[in-house]
Parts: sequence; C-alpha cells; structure tokens
Amino acid sequence: MKKWFKFFGTAFFSHKEAKGATKRGYTNVFFGFLLVIVFLFTALVGSDMLPFGVHYASSPDLMATAHALLADADNRIVAEILDGDLRMKKQGGEYTAALLVNTLENAADKQSYSVNGFDVVVDTRPAKALAEVEAYCLSNDGNNTEISYEDYLTLSEVARLNFDFKLKYTGRELVLTDESVTGYLEYLAAHSEESRAKVEGLKNDLSGEKISKDEYHRAVYELYFEAYYPEITAYESSSKVPLLRNYYYHQYISKNIDNYLFIFDDYMTGSFETVSGNEVSFYGFFGNMENGALIPDGCSEQEANKAVDDFINDAFWANWFLKAYAHLINTISLSPFIALMLMVAALLSYSLLRLMGVESISSLGAGLKIVGSFSWFSGLSAAVIALALSFFVDRNWITALPLVLFFIALITRSVVFVITEKQLFVKQSEQKALQSEV
Repeated sequence: MKKWFKFFGTAFFSHKEAKGATKRGYTNVFFGFLLVIVFLFTALVGSDMLPFGVHYASSPDLMATAHALLADADNRIVAEILDGDLRMKKQGGEYTAALLVNTLENAADKQSYSVNGFDVVVDTRPAKALAEVEAYCLSNDGNNTEISYEDYLTLSEVARLNFDFKLKYTGRELVLTDESVTGYLEYLAAHSEESRAKVEGLKNDLSGEKISKDEYHRAVYELYFEAYYPEITAYESSSKVPLLRNYYYHQYISKNIDNYLFIFDDYMTGSFETVSGNEVSFYGFFGNMENGALIPDGCSEQEANKAVDDFINDAFWANWFLKAYAHLINTISLSPFIALMLMVAALLSYSLLRLMGVESISSLGAGLKIVGSFSWFSGLSAAVIALALSFFVDRNWITALPLVLFFIALITRSVVFVITEKQLFVKQSEQKALQSEV
C-alpha cells in the first residue's frame, strides 16, 4: 500500500513512478478519472459562487442603487422577511402584493432610485399571478405584416401557414372575475365534448369543496386558453397560461438590458458590470432567511447599507444548492469528454514516441496507464487555477475554464514525459553501443 501511495501521489512529478504505471492495472486510471470529475465539479461550483461578493463590491452603481432603494432613510422601500417571503411597502403604506418600483417605465422612480442608469423593479405580486396578454400573428414572409389573432382564425388552413403566433405581455395583471369566466365557459361549452366534460368535472370539484372559487376560475381559464390559442412553450416553460412574472423577462431581459435589479416576493435577479468590465448575472432566494425587518429600527446609514449588502449576498448564497446540482449534472455530462481527453493524451504521447523511434512503451494501453497517472493532479491544478482566475475573467468562461486547463495540464505533462523518455532512451542506447564496442 505504501508503494501505491508513493506511485499515485508522485507520478505527476516523477518520471520513474509514472513509467511504473505500465506494470499496474487500469484501476488507477479509473480512480484518477473519478478524482478529476470531483475536482472539476468543485472548481465549477467554487468559480460560480465564491467571486460574487468581490464582484458585487466592485460594482458601485449596483451598490448605490440598492442602497438608495432599500437603505435610504427618507425614501427607501421598507422590506421584511416573513416565512421565506419578502414583504415590501412604501414608507407610510401597507405591505401589499403590488408593483412598487419600475425605473424602466416610471420617471419618478428612476429619479429616486436609479444611479447612473441602473434599473430597478420591485414587484411583490405572487409568481402565479396571471398576465394580461395581447395575441397577434406576424407574417413570416419577411414583410412582418401583423394581424389580430381573431383575423388569423378567419383564414384558410393554407393561408395560416404564412403567419406565426405571437404574444405581447402588457405588464398588467389579469384578474379573473365571474363575468370573464362566464365568457370562457360559453366558449368551452361550444368547443368540444371533451371541454364540456372537463368543465363539469371542475364544477363538481367546486361544489364538493375540493377546490376554491379562485382555483376554479383559474382552471377554467387554463382550459379556455389551451383550447383557444396555440401552444405557448416559446413564452412559458412551466405554466399553461402566461404569467405576469415573465413580463419582465420578455420585455427587458430577453432584450439584453445590461444593468438591472429585479426584486420579487420570493427571489431576486440582476445583472451588472464590475469596474474591471466583468459582466455578472445572478439569482437570489429568500427561503432560508430569518424572519425580520431588513433594516432594523435605529440603524445608522452605514449599518443600513451593510444590511442591504448582506441581504443581497445572503440571497445569492441561498441559491448554492441549485447551483451545485446544475454543475453536478454539467460535470457528469462532460465526463465522456474527460475520458476522451485521456485517450487523446495517451494517443499523442504514444504516437510521438513511435515517431521518435522510442519503443520502450509497448502499447497504447500502457500509454493510457501512464497518462492516467497524471490525471488527478492535472485536475487538481486546473481546479485551483480556475478558482483563482474566476475572480478576474468573464463569467462566461467559468463552465469551460476548468476543463480547458485540465486538458492543457494533461497534454503538457504527457509531452514532458515523451521528451524525458526520449532522452533516457537515447542515453541507454549510447551506453549499450559503448558496451558492445568493448
């Protein structure tokens, strides 16, 4: 066991130990491969999470805007955590589910809260709130001819092929009333036998108190929307009907606005640029935060600003499990490429040795064992360097950087092995030649 630890721990640095891998099994290659996956996963999570506090502190516009929004004693939006939800209100008002700030559309809000054009939205209406939308169709012949969805339905099946269905989110919440639901029921009754049967089922659930009246209204609206409109997977990935929350995505984020902070009742999202030009996008959640006011009474300006900074950082770190899970899936999906890199490095080193006339490595399998002995430290060094660089490089590089650095380290060490082996082979050949002459 002691010899194995020496081999496994020093093969990256010792040519003799690395060459000794040819006498060992492929288990060492597999174990090194597993360690590489662990190191790269750690690098991905660490590179994604650790630099955020530094990046946030290096974005004066975001910090100043957040302070003006949540910490300013005279004009701040008052906030508190209650059972994992963020409740907010204007000073002198009541906690309510409402749109409180939108610097993108309200000039007064922009004057009060935006620093150097940094935009803010505070909307505490629930995530399931329905969005009011306008349906239309756009011609796909390059002329961008727009017609209403009602006019589209009057066209023949062939003519409809010339148009694509579109939705426009108005930014207003759709509130279902008895009157509007009656209209949906009338459409469903005339639509199909299946629709009528589903409606009857909902009515039975309502009369049997299995669902509330609000749930009944929403379910009827969902049936109507699915029956009347085409599928909306291009707009909503987790709902059958348009949601108000996604208005901000379709209206602003999808149009690549650069600097924003959107705060909702259950999470926040933002994008900013550091003073060094690093672009950062982030999400944060409030589910695990302790109940209480964001800014306790009697706080100084400095203490209030720090509380806001801690709030944003804590919300970001509350997302660590989801980040780790996403990176775990990503790392597992990359494992075939990691194995391929080992094979490429082995093939390269074996081929170079053959081209140089060095036959001390008998087979490609032996070459793979040698390269495999380099893998774990290549992965470790790649992870450490990636973590260090993550504080400085663009975050778009985070996913690729550890893998690229691993391959560079692996190839470099394999080439060093080839050069050293060539030198030893030449030296041994010269010694044999001298001995034969004697």
